[in-house]
Amino acid sequence: MRDIRVKIVSEQPLCRGAFAALIQAEFQIQSVDAVETFAQLDDPADGAPADLLLLDLPASVDPEAWFASTVQIDAGAKVLIAPERNLALARLAHAHGFRALIPKTTEAPLIVAVLMVVLAGGEYFPCFEDANATPTPLPRKLANSLTDRQVAVLCELSLGRTNKEIAVTLGISVATVKLDIQAILNATGARNRTEATSHLR
Repeated sequence: MRDIRVKIVSEQPLCRGAFAALIQAEFQIQSVDAVETFAQLDDPADGAPADLLLLDLPASVDPEAWFASTVQIDAGAKVLIAPERNLALARLAHAHGFRALIPKTTEAPLIVAVLMVVLAGGEYFPCFEDANATPTPLPRKLANSLTDRQVAVLCELSLGRTNKEIAVTLGISVATVKLDIQAILNATGARNRTEATSHLR
């Protein structure tokens, strides 16, 4: 395999170190740039973008805003590192040009295989097969605190739909979708839509 430039962004030192060590060993790369923040990517040693950029989604951020901020980062292929399989995150990642989602629970041999697929031009989103799965019924207390339409909006959110897609699917305005999402966040105590969808699992 040709020499490839790999960069990893993660707030977690253990995550950075583990992925860097695995990639160096398996791809026989002498150096992998592993940094804590996007800002540290702005000053590469020779100005060349990464062939492969692994981005670890921080737990404290709003996923939609975070993904939007990744669009400006130049890289041959971007891979999302996520805590677990999550369809909503997978759809967001795919929509923002990422080529794969790797849950942190993934075994090392599969991680290597996924990265090889990505470097060869392929994609890997293990959650897309869940798109047609029937959502788990809402807890009774939560179901009683949401209107039927808000429950429908929550189900659409779990499929990774955008506000516009939800509006078209349910035949309501985008403004109404936003109001319903705010009501869902208030009812679930979630900080963002991704956390809200965890109530369907």
